[in-house]
Amino acid sequence: MRNHDLRTVVEHAQDQLMLLMRERQQIAQRIAVIKRTIYGLALLYGAELPCWPTNRATSGRKRGLTNVCRIVLTRTDTSLSSREIYAILKEEFPDLVRQPGNHYASLVAILTRLVKYGEAKFLRNGSRFWRPQSVDRRSA
Repeated sequence: MRNHDLRTVVEHAQDQLMLLMRERQQIAQRIAVIKRTIYGLALLYGAELPCWPTNRATSGRKRGLTNVCRIVLTRTDTSLSSREIYAILKEEFPDLVRQPGNHYASLVAILTRLVKYGEAKFLRNGSRFWRPQSVDRRSA
């Protein structure tokens, strides 16, 4: 009897965990769409935009590696390899790659996370390629 009760509780907990993980992924994708929308509006209208509330946790880190990866992906119409993205970062944002660390490994980890968030797509055509996720306006 006790094993049956324990099994029931564990199965229920696993079901709840899976449901929450799906919800988290859907929320992350909606957040990504909204961020891309705001970023696009900022590019189009610049100074005309009203002040957007800033996230206190990230307001001081506007040019972090994750954000510049988003910028690079957003500006391209084609798929880019990790090496191409890294070359763009070194050329356009040299202050980020001057700091000590394995920036290429960090870049690949960030790109993988952006795929998980629904902000990028990963394509494999003999080597790794990344591209921005197409915006699905129905989910915004």
